Amino acid sequence: MVFVIRILHADDDRALRELVKHFLEASGDLVVDSAISGDVAESMLDLHTYDAIVSDYTMPGCNGIELLRNIRRKDPRIPFLLFSDQGDEAIVIDALTSGADFFLPKGFQVRSQCIQLEHAIRESVMRRRAEQEQVRVSSLLRIREAALQSSLCPIALCDTEGRIQYANPAGLAIWGYTDENDVIGKYATDFVVSPEISRSAIEELFFERTWSGQATARRKDGSSFDARVYVSTLADDSGHPIGFVASFTDLSRQKDARSRLESYINDIRFVSEKANEMTEIPLENDIFGFIADALVILAPRGSIVILSSVHADATVRLEAARGDDASLKRIEQVIGRPLMGLTFHSNADGFGAKLPGSVIEVEGGIDTITFGQLPPEMCQKIQDLPFIGKVIGTGLSWRGQVYGVTAIILPLGVTAENIDVLDLFIRHCSAVLQRRQAEAMLRSATLIPPE
Repeated sequence: MVFVIRILHADDDRALRELVKHFLEASGDLVVDSAISGDVAESMLDLHTYDAIVSDYTMPGCNGIELLRNIRRKDPRIPFLLFSDQGDEAIVIDALTSGADFFLPKGFQVRSQCIQLEHAIRESVMRRRAEQEQVRVSSLLRIREAALQSSLCPIALCDTEGRIQYANPAGLAIWGYTDENDVIGKYATDFVVSPEISRSAIEELFFERTWSGQATARRKDGSSFDARVYVSTLADDSGHPIGFVASFTDLSRQKDARSRLESYINDIRFVSEKANEMTEIPLENDIFGFIADALVILAPRGSIVILSSVHADATVRLEAARGDDASLKRIEQVIGRPLMGLTFHSNADGFGAKLPGSVIEVEGGIDTITFGQLPPEMCQKIQDLPFIGKVIGTGLSWRGQVYGVTAIILPLGVTAENIDVLDLFIRHCSAVLQRRQAEAMLRSATLIPPE
């Protein structure tokens, strides 16, 4: 590929301009535009792009050094060659200190001087292009490094012997490392449990170019995980292999995500089934017990579910308690009586409006769900039991009417990750409680005996 070098030559000597143009363009890859003065040269620079500038010193208007200084304010790197018969040492020094790349004297040997000028032009242009390429490559490398650093995909770069030369933060994290010095220089095979990878297999990789498959990888702490591995070889411009890049996908995370999705789907299916079952429960049956049985299945393992009914005088009566029998007995021992039938009276105005519309963490824990009617020391003893963690809950309300309160005591250190599912089921329960109350009132008004 031929790179054309475009030159701007400023000189007020017409004959010399034509000779320089003739000699320089004879090579075929140099194109010369001429300007009769420094002012004209500046105007041409505004319209065109040049690879180098050649200028005389003495010209009408601005001289060569003034042109140089004007250009350097706009472009400090473009090659500038002063080609002049001015031999004053002070002018030469001034030109070079002002940023000229070369100072070439004019003379009577035009041909030899043009050869020197061509050589100086090529040298300065090639140096400029090399600097630009270095900047471009450096910028590209920084962009690629930033891309590797910020990538969420674990990536490792290895040499031809399989030793790790670079691992991005995601790659370090997947293996349980924080300092890249702990992995740089080690063989990639040291981080793979199975399949066993021999040195000869790495050599074969450079013939195959790519490889993908599943492997069991080893973390820093000795634990392992299943990973999908993609490997591609790296080569230089001549095609000679210089290493390979390996990217990883932690399959255990995918399995966890799939498991959570399946669990969510099962919970939704469970809620739908229980919502249908609730509509068929006779009025005389224990609807609160049915709701508590379902909630203890939806809640995290080890939770305690407490369901209470709310009456017109803001009396709250505990209707159902589900959870580990031993845990329930420990709570009853602290209170000094069975949980079933415990009654509290809320003195707060607007009791229904104060109940949250969705499941949230209950500030105050045990003291709040007992409406402050248990002695503080008793509440603290319950809260200090080793199986008691956060308390979450909400009201069983429908269209502003409160029919009950649900509280879920989570195990210590556990959070509920399916709040939306709990909310959905509780809304179903609230609608059913509203319908049952309306049906009970209708039966009472018409004196229809229960079935």
